[in-house]
Amino acid sequence: MNNEIELKLAISKKIAHSLPQYLAKFTILDHQDLFLGNTYYDYPDHFLAKQKMGLRIRQEDQELTLTLKTNGEVVGGLHSRPEYNLPLTEKETPTNAQLRELYPFEQLPSSTLQSIFSTDFNRTFWLVEFQQSKIEVAFDQGKIIAGESEQPICEIEFELKSGNVQDLFDFVETLPFERDIYFSSASKAKRGYLLGSKQFLTDWLNKWRDFLKEEREESAVDFGAKFNAVLKMEQKLLEETLSFSPALFSQDFMKTVERVGAFFNLYHYYDENGKILEVVATEKQKETLLPALLESNQKIFAEIRDLIRFHSETKDNEKTIGKLTVLLKSRVYFERMIKLMELSYDLG
Repeated sequence: MNNEIELKLAISKKIAHSLPQYLAKFTILDHQDLFLGNTYYDYPDHFLAKQKMGLRIRQEDQELTLTLKTNGEVVGGLHSRPEYNLPLTEKETPTNAQLRELYPFEQLPSSTLQSIFSTDFNRTFWLVEFQQSKIEVAFDQGKIIAGESEQPICEIEFELKSGNVQDLFDFVETLPFERDIYFSSASKAKRGYLLGSKQFLTDWLNKWRDFLKEEREESAVDFGAKFNAVLKMEQKLLEETLSFSPALFSQDFMKTVERVGAFFNLYHYYDENGKILEVVATEKQKETLLPALLESNQKIFAEIRDLIRFHSETKDNEKTIGKLTVLLKSRVYFERMIKLMELSYDLG
């Protein structure tokens, strides 16, 4: 079993061109260009997906590998997931016997596994030496295919191969990207399962009410748990917002109000509950993160308030969501999320 620790950034094709030039500044231990073909399998009732597992056969050159990724922890864009691998000699539909070789399942469906979707992409990767660590940087570009539906892949994964997690955070923060970037918690497998299915906008105002109600009802004050909970909510809110085109909001004033209002509630919460960040930073002995983090919170909070004013004055829904999208993919948001993930790492 391997335990992957990685950060994933969704990017635009335009900024990807500057990546090789930037990485040339470091000691490159390995560099390759590969085409990876992946087929994902599950049972007709999506048994594995319900267990938050992903099963795939990957073809890399002439090598075939069956991989099972089990449920791990994803906070912001930091992924930590156990995975189990089995070399194959030929590409055939996996069997229950092979699954049990990978993982000690108590029970499996009696139905036959079937292919659900595929992810085909070109991967350029560099193994970089950074401080005391080795970090694999993989740029993936291709597509997810499920039946008649397709979705592009354009992302960078930073995987810690050896060393410590702090080096991983520090390395990613040195990236020169200024815009069109955001941390992604959605794996290719998760996106594949969702592809082709109808997605609905979440009522985030009600979700915030429920969150605050649960918080008030808790007898013990666990700042670490509160911090992780609100960070996970923020990541879901961010990714859902960016997964829809601004045009979706063009004819709906109240949906736009609700969406911008959800980010207002988020930053108002951080503003009113600043002690959460202070306590967590003290527990993690990372008080040095606080000044920049609190400053970025205030800056983004001010921009959200300006956005609410802009929407109230112009009634331009699509342009308002467009401005929100630019903010969520900005450098200031990118740096803030890195610091929040640093605080969250290893908090239960």
